[in-house]
Amino acid sequence: MKWLYLFLKSRSIRALLPTLLLISLWPWASNGQDFKKWEAKTREYKQWLDLHGSEGSRLWLRIDSSRRPHKLYVGEAFHNANYKEKEHFIEIFSNYLAGHPEKFTLIDIFDAKTGKPVGEFGWGGFKLY
Repeated sequence: MKWLYLFLKSRSIRALLPTLLLISLWPWASNGQDFKKWEAKTREYKQWLDLHGSEGSRLWLRIDSSRRPHKLYVGEAFHNANYKEKEHFIEIFSNYLAGHPEKFTLIDIFDAKTGKPVGEFGWGGFKLY
């Protein structure tokens, strides 16, 4: 125990302690700013999805979040879009549901008129049936 006391009492270690403390606190300081960026991006996703929802271009009409994976019911505009547009839309929807611009949520995709499955978004990526 005496060696620890002598070690902490030395000038060189006392000079390093504030630096070591700042380095150890760095991850927490940056996470707060990252959270604000993620929150802002999620708000952008919500606005974009509202434009393409049941009141907008009707890419999607409703979502059932009562179970996992989420059930997303898509409209006529989704069926008329090309594959890349569909994939982009589903990725943004998944990021929004996850609440993080770099993470995804599993989604089962259904036709709003028939209720039949038309695709999925999961660990294997975006798939249409």
